[in-house]
Amino acid sequence: MFRVAVHDTMGEGESIALAHLERINKQPHHQIDLQASYVIALKLIDENKKALNRVLIRKFVYVLERVASVMGISDAEKKIIDKFENDVLVIHAKKRSENHQLSQEEANLYSTIGQLAYVIAKADNVLNREEKETFRKVVKEKLGEFDWLAEERFKIIDDMMILDITHTYEHAIYLIKKNTKALTPEVIQKFQFVMEEVAKVSGINKEEAKWIDKFKNDIFEIYHNKSL
Repeated sequence: MFRVAVHDTMGEGESIALAHLERINKQPHHQIDLQASYVIALKLIDENKKALNRVLIRKFVYVLERVASVMGISDAEKKIIDKFENDVLVIHAKKRSENHQLSQEEANLYSTIGQLAYVIAKADNVLNREEKETFRKVVKEKLGEFDWLAEERFKIIDDMMILDITHTYEHAIYLIKKNTKALTPEVIQKFQFVMEEVAKVSGINKEEAKWIDKFKNDIFEIYHNKSL
């Protein structure tokens, strides 16, 4: 399945990926440290982030999902894939923000705005063009030159056609908790404004209101605990 997935996505890079797999397969299994291999892979991506883009990230995730789906994606595999996607998005955000006055924690939070906006947009199981256009407009208004951080996260999740918005929401809250250093009342206001504006497109329904209220409660608790 790895060969098929790589063939479908990597083009001229297929032979390089397969050659690397062959080198790993030749190692005795007891000598393979999976955690160390993961860290090394991220280090290589970080060192070569100049070439990292959203399309390439999607290819990475696609290959991992195809390999994991052979026997049905387990919770452990899903957790690893989610972690990898987030780690690579952080590297990509770092690449884009290196020349700007924006901390890594702020960049991570701005990306998460896109994830929460997706939750609201999909709360009624329909994502329409007007919701997408409103999202782009409000993140431009609230994030300015850093709107791409939220837009790219939204686009990646949309491209993956994720249906489990509960998991998407919980993952967003996890990311906020990991980056509370940059969490301020101003940032919280940006989160709420974007979510509410997206929800207003077709009138705020019960599902959208439920997620917005839940976020307000969760973010209050996170910010309160940060201040203790």
